[in-house]
Parts: sequence; structure tokens; C-alpha cells
Amino acid sequence: MLKRSPRVLGLWAGAIALAVATGAIVAGDLATLHRRAHQFGVERPVVVARRDLTLGATITPGDLATRRVYSSQVPNDVLDDPSLALGRTVRVPVVREAYVADANLAPRRRAGLDGVLPEGTRAMRVVVENGLEPPRGSAVDVYASFATDELGTGATTRDPATLIASGVPVLGTDGGGTATATPDASRTVGVTLLVDEDDAAAIAFAVTHGRIVLALVPPEDARVPGLTRR
Repeated sequence: MLKRSPRVLGLWAGAIALAVATGAIVAGDLATLHRRAHQFGVERPVVVARRDLTLGATITPGDLATRRVYSSQVPNDVLDDPSLALGRTVRVPVVREAYVADANLAPRRRAGLDGVLPEGTRAMRVVVENGLEPPRGSAVDVYASFATDELGTGATTRDPATLIASGVPVLGTDGGGTATATPDASRTVGVTLLVDEDDAAAIAFAVTHGRIVLALVPPEDARVPGLTRR
């Protein structure tokens, strides 16, 4: 019977120990995966935004990515296939890396302004003179000031501006953000806003009887009419 040298026996013992340790690690990893699957549910693909998706934007392949997440951590209406979102209009903005849900997007039969108008809302264009030209997808406060002739002398004064609509989403500006200079050197720009019915009435009155001023607000202060409570 052949005798093995102590060195060979040591190598065999090391190999056996390594195999046992590897098996234990693999078994431990499998057990962890099973526990997580039982606790959090199985992993599933979800669609996330590669960049901020602004109100009114049309979804393209470069806007989306997929990742795998435990099913218990995913809301029910989150999309699992990017193709379900392609070509659709964003009706609720999505920040970068956030889930993209069906509720964030307009139905395929609706596009452009039609795609971002929830029930009870209006798209309203206002002309701002020598004022802010906000980018599409931003949000603004709308102020109105009115001229008065308190003494009846024909000399008018302008009352302090009044906030008439807050956190209003901007759907777009005329000419893709190009302002127009009038002959008297004033600068005007048309801005299309997404407002509810009450704000539309207040803005219409202000446009007719006063002057409109827009103030850019942080994204956290944005309010999508029909979807976000005051």
C-alpha cells in the first residue's frame, strides 16, 4: 500500500477544508437569499428615470433605465418594461433615479398639452412684460398688481402685488423660450401655465385689469393642479 508524504496529506486536508468552507459560505448565501425572498418578496424589474422627467416631456429611450428591486418595496403601478413608457407624455414630473409609474404618464391617445391636463385643469397663456422667462417644467408663483385712481385726478398709483396662484407648473414659453422686443423697447414673453379653474379665473381677471408678474419657485413648492392638494 502506497504511503503519502506528510506534505501531500497536508495539501489534501487544506483542499478539503477549503471545499467545506466554500460550501458553508454558499449555503449561507442561499439561506440569506431565501430569507430575503420570504421577507421582501422576489426581485422584479422596475423602470427608473435616468434624468429628471419634466411636465409635458415626451419619453424617449434615453430617459429610462431598469433595475431589479424586491417586489415588496415597489408600488403596484410602477412599470416593469421601458417600452410601456416610450412616446408617452409626462403628466406628473419624475426626479432622477425615481420609479416611473403608469400614473406619471398620460395615456397614449393623449399627447402635447392634451397629455398634461388632468381633469379640472386648464392650460393658460399669459404675456409677461420685462419679467422672468421660466424654463419648461419649472414652477412659478403668479402675482398681479392693479392700478388705481383713488383721488379721481387721473393720476394712477399701483397697489402692492397680490399672490393669485402658487407653485404653478410651466408648460412652455413662446418660440421655445425666445422673448420678443416690442417697438417701445419693452421685452415680452408668452408663458403657458397649468392651472386649476379657480386660478384660471383669477389670472384672467388680472390679465384684463392689471399686470402679471411671475416668480420662480423651488421644485419642492410645485403644485400640479388636479393631482396635488394645496
